[in-house]
Amino acid sequence: MKKTFGFLAVVWMQVGMSNAIGQDFATSANVTLTSDYSSRGWSQTTRDPAIQGGFDLEFKEGFSLGTWASNVNLGSSSTMEWSLYAGYSYSFSDDATCKVTVFRMEFPSEGGAFDFVEYDGNITFKSFTAGLTLSPSYSGDNGPFFHYPYVQYSKVVEEDLTLDLHVGLNKVDSDDYFGVGHDSYLDFSASVTKPFHGIEVSAALVGTNLDDSPDTQARIVVSLSKSL
Repeated sequence: MKKTFGFLAVVWMQVGMSNAIGQDFATSANVTLTSDYSSRGWSQTTRDPAIQGGFDLEFKEGFSLGTWASNVNLGSSSTMEWSLYAGYSYSFSDDATCKVTVFRMEFPSEGGAFDFVEYDGNITFKSFTAGLTLSPSYSGDNGPFFHYPYVQYSKVVEEDLTLDLHVGLNKVDSDDYFGVGHDSYLDFSASVTKPFHGIEVSAALVGTNLDDSPDTQARIVVSLSKSL
């Protein structure tokens, strides 16, 4: 809980900085119903459905704040994942942008045992994004150091049909962390998204190169999302 207050203090300072610079900002919210909450190829709901929602605040200077939550089933008493994040983006041109974001991941029912922080930086050029996520204590107190390089591709391929591709390498400094003989694994996803009457409909093939569990094997995930 103390770590959460510290993170919120940083967020509050960022809001103050942005307000001091200017008052212009935009807000948005979103809600999603998905057949499976997959995070880096790994099901967080044992391949069961999830309902998710978030709220974002973007300032004209490039600062952003947000929060997001989803139900989970992690084999413990955790039933909810809640994230807070603060970021800054800068555009070099119409084609090139960089962004850095700090994420605070919370699992309220665990009393802070699983809470952790991630730091993400990425560069986007046209349709391609390359990034790196780091966590000094992954998935809770005394967790291993985690790093996650990834690449993404996103493009409107036909009218309002969007194609998204993603590949990432999950790596920790702890043997057998992702299963016997695995201190790393690859995750992948390929999805198409199209709006229907104001609702974004997405179908994705997601998975990993791990085959120890149905939660890591390739599968189809269907989602319905609404921006507010």
